[in-house]
Amino acid sequence: MDGENNLIEMELREIQIKEDAIQTQVIVLGEKGGEREFPIFIGYVEAIALDSALHGYQNARPMTHDLVLNVIEGTGCELRHVMVDDLRQETFFGKLAVRTPLGNMELIDSRPSDAIVLATKRRVPIYVAEHVLDMVTHGEEEEEQE
Repeated sequence: MDGENNLIEMELREIQIKEDAIQTQVIVLGEKGGEREFPIFIGYVEAIALDSALHGYQNARPMTHDLVLNVIEGTGCELRHVMVDDLRQETFFGKLAVRTPLGNMELIDSRPSDAIVLATKRRVPIYVAEHVLDMVTHGEEEEEQE
């Protein structure tokens, strides 16, 4: 996959939106065709944007995620997939994989919540690095054993 190692395709399995915008919102990513899944805590604005993207709702004017896609596509690039590629100190890190007009693949740093909104809007794959999936599912297994 263009130089990325051991990426597992995921799907958005759940969005938990709490009415209190101050509370942390939750999305659940699950292994496509598999059993492994894990939550990611996101902000209220990102949860609403994700829910809107999932249901195909379009605002009259471009919102921030629309702007990002407009810039990517306006420069002749294409969003190919997104990934959650690291987990450090309980924070997930992500990337946008963008193909340039010259055919190069560029990886652009992104918060996973924003990347997942963009992937949902463009219906491109969401990947998680195998080592990240191992860390989050291993941690769940440890908690269950205690």
